[in-house]
Amino acid sequence: MKEAYIPLNYLPIEALLDLIDESNGSICKRILADHRALFERARGSTHNHHTWDGGYIDHVVDGMNYARHLYAFDRAFGRPLPFSLSDALLVFFLHDLEKPWRILVEDGQVSNRDGLSTKEEFKKFREDKLAEYGLVLTPMQLNGFTYVEGEYKDYSSTHRVMNELAAFCHKVDNWSARGWYDYPKADGDEWTGAQRFRSIQIA
Repeated sequence: MKEAYIPLNYLPIEALLDLIDESNGSICKRILADHRALFERARGSTHNHHTWDGGYIDHVVDGMNYARHLYAFDRAFGRPLPFSLSDALLVFFLHDLEKPWRILVEDGQVSNRDGLSTKEEFKKFREDKLAEYGLVLTPMQLNGFTYVEGEYKDYSSTHRVMNELAAFCHKVDNWSARGWYDYPKADGDEWTGAQRFRSIQIA
């Protein structure tokens, strides 16, 4: 288990992936290695958050760092969490996996690629990518992966749809996308050590 006290530091993507249990950690590292150039130039969304070149990986790294500290904070109350930090980091690393392939920037206009414009198409692309790499999620992880962005049309008043892992990752993603939509800053981020990936490459 990799859930000891976590100081308020800010880790790079490589160190974050080291916190994901095997064999999933190695698979995530392979996904990153195979597509790193694409991840580093992709935008985090078409409009609402992390809309700069490289915003995709900045959203992932910033959210994973936030998840580390939020997990430690939530555990500090003594209430049990039925998922591990590794589970949360895995789900967050994978949750937007279709974006580098779907978001197009042409002549200054940002749009979704044909065939990747609906929630159902996003979901199928992510699932196909996981299958391509042989990454099999547990039922807990699959629920988190499926509902990290909310329940949408699957909402029910008669039974609980999102599990605890999904709810945790949803609050991380929601704050990153709606609260810290322009973080990390290109320069002078208030969280010591946080900076945009492209800024690191230029330095």
